[in-house]
Amino acid sequence: MTKILTIEHMRGAVFFIFFIIICFSGFSQVRNGWRSIYDRDGRLSRMNYYENGLVIPDSNLFYQYFTENIPKVIVKGIVDSKIGCVNGSLSIYDQRGMLDDFHIKRGGEMIFDIDCDYDGNCSAIWQESFDVESGFWVCDSFSIFKSELIIHNKQSLGVAIYDPEIPIDLNQQFICRVTIPAVGNTANQGLALGWKDENNFFMFEILFGKYYSIQQWEDGVKKEITDGRQLIEKPDSEANELMVYRKNENIIFEINGEIQNILAVPKFKGDKIALLARSRGNARFSDLAVKHELSENDIFFDKHWVGKGTGLFISSTGKILTTFENIMDAKRIQVVGKVNNKKFRLPARVVRVDEESNIAILQIDKEGFQAFDNLPFGYTNHAPLSESKVFCLGFPNAISGIYMPPEVFEGKVISGLASSSGDRILQLDFRNGMIGAPVFDWDFNFLGLVSFKGVELKYTEMIDFYNNARLFKVNLGRMESKIDSPHEQGTYQEKYKIGAELVVIIETSCFGPDSPDY
Repeated sequence: MTKILTIEHMRGAVFFIFFIIICFSGFSQVRNGWRSIYDRDGRLSRMNYYENGLVIPDSNLFYQYFTENIPKVIVKGIVDSKIGCVNGSLSIYDQRGMLDDFHIKRGGEMIFDIDCDYDGNCSAIWQESFDVESGFWVCDSFSIFKSELIIHNKQSLGVAIYDPEIPIDLNQQFICRVTIPAVGNTANQGLALGWKDENNFFMFEILFGKYYSIQQWEDGVKKEITDGRQLIEKPDSEANELMVYRKNENIIFEINGEIQNILAVPKFKGDKIALLARSRGNARFSDLAVKHELSENDIFFDKHWVGKGTGLFISSTGKILTTFENIMDAKRIQVVGKVNNKKFRLPARVVRVDEESNIAILQIDKEGFQAFDNLPFGYTNHAPLSESKVFCLGFPNAISGIYMPPEVFEGKVISGLASSSGDRILQLDFRNGMIGAPVFDWDFNFLGLVSFKGVELKYTEMIDFYNNARLFKVNLGRMESKIDSPHEQGTYQEKYKIGAELVVIIETSCFGPDSPDY
């Protein structure tokens, strides 16, 4: 059931990872905290977390972008330059930013794989060949030996609960397969579905390699689904393959490819899958695999968000200004930031877009949310002077999915220089996660939004407030020709503290209900 990645996928990912490792191996280390590395286009290439100068395992993140700020490959975990991801996860996206493939490895072995088609329909496969410890089993005493999971049971019931980081949804169509060696086992062993606790589960059991039974425990009361022991139609002297799958509203039970029983879907009390040993001794299991379809509301998608850039609060009630490209093709949007020094992660919805001007307005989707009391910045009715100083406040590492305090980039207005789109060019270091970040003059007047990289990394294109004043003011809900900045005389530290709670990370998901009609 292992899915083989295409040569194009692996060649691109491996080459990129190898390139990053070679290029940046000589960079100086930080002792504590995150260290970010960017490529020559201002795109986040790698992050590591350090404590006392040592990198923390599973904190390596690599990024490669297909175009602009659409990710192509995201790898999190321990990575080898030759074989790619060893311990961790790898996401591969198509040219639209839609998830194409996602998998998790342990010890170089594939244990989880999600495959999505062009329409975004995805199926997930958990597979345990028991060659390595995945860390997803909860059991009082077990071992992994010679491609087998062995429960060492000293009680009447031994349980190994499968608890992967992305839960398996038994309410969807699923297939579950486990191979049970025919000899060297405890007399009774089986597969439990809908495990909640020792008093609530549904079990398919193999006995002595020759018989099977189906039982259900509900609030401690056992119910025999089969009439005692039943002979396996085609037992195998080496190992019996037990398969349970859901088709519509039925559960179908097979052993060695032969249907043994068809049942109505039971009401599962729990949501776990478990392997059971129902007498003392050692119970051996090999080759567990679970495949299930993912609905648009599956918890996997709730966790699988991609940071796109930065946004700016422009109203006290949670209205956010950002670029259209930050939310383009998104089916769901959430924003991450801090207000009153408390971190939040909240859903947001699109209320207005101007695709031609590359502007989008979002609204925090939470009743009673308040970003600030009064507008903390101003704007002017004249264009910024050439060579005047500016600063930009945002999240250069937005794409990483890790919240870190916003950063400040200082620069200046370039004399008489504009992009092909008419936007102003600044001499200000570009970082991809800063797209949508606000640019202020030194008096804390709003000048525009970061949009693209200029001809070099040290130049940034800005959607100019002065050239788009009417559009910006309409979205701000203000018609005054100018507004004085209330913090014009504030110190640099004061402006940063205020600005840090004005900006948010824009995160999107390509999964969920269809995108709104802009």
